[in-house]
Amino acid sequence: MAEAVNNSLPLNIVTLFIPVLFYFLGLNSNFEQFKVLFSEKKSLIYGFCIQLLLLPLIGLLVSELFSNSLFAIAAVVVLIVPGGHVSGLLTHIKNGNVPLSVFLTSFASIISPLTIVFWLTVVTSRSGGFSINIVETLIQLILFILTPFVIGMIVKIKFPKFSNLIFNPLDKFLKILIIVVSIWTPIDLATYILDNIEEGLLISLSSLLAIFVLSRVLINYSKIDITNAKTLQIEALCQNFPIVLGISIALELPEVAIYGLIYYLTSMVFAVSYSFSKKF
Repeated sequence: MAEAVNNSLPLNIVTLFIPVLFYFLGLNSNFEQFKVLFSEKKSLIYGFCIQLLLLPLIGLLVSELFSNSLFAIAAVVVLIVPGGHVSGLLTHIKNGNVPLSVFLTSFASIISPLTIVFWLTVVTSRSGGFSINIVETLIQLILFILTPFVIGMIVKIKFPKFSNLIFNPLDKFLKILIIVVSIWTPIDLATYILDNIEEGLLISLSSLLAIFVLSRVLINYSKIDITNAKTLQIEALCQNFPIVLGISIALELPEVAIYGLIYYLTSMVFAVSYSFSKKF
């Protein structure tokens, strides 16, 4: 499995383009819209609680429940990455608050080098199965995520004409890339996915059901307006698929890539179904 994952062409391609994805996210940041969001502090606070605390804790809980599984560690890793970019599109379909979705994804991405290393440290302290070099991992995440994101924001402010020129072509390219990789990777690793599909689906469904129920309880408790509530619910269901694959290769944990693919496909069924449903 390790050799197949490390030599998987689509996995290596998507890992190579992670900085480009975050550069584009920086270009896509709208500061004027973000200023308005600070008047909705409650939605931001609950959104961050779900993304940065609730999801990793659910991951740890599921990991304990399936401690003998090949995917015990993977169940946590998938839930400690920032939200996925597709959440903005699904929020739009659901008539949610798109600027709120973009801000939550952007901010979680900016601080993800710190949050990912923190939760990985928690995981390694509880498991003798693997260890990480904290400094090296933090540097990698800063270079691959934070730096290109900040560069994207700077380019948008300092060179607006250039930003406008490359935005649409880059947007189309990345959408095509994600679609191609999302289809190509499961095909490329079909043997390993099918061998572990039952176990992976069981853990994925357990995680997603826990996420949906517990995030719904927290959202209802927050008493935020329905538009923002829809947004937070979608954010809870979408994780950043490319970063999961990048972590898998960086930490030499091929099972993370296999489980990440299974979780990604399962979560997309959840999130897309919810975004097209008429009910909250």
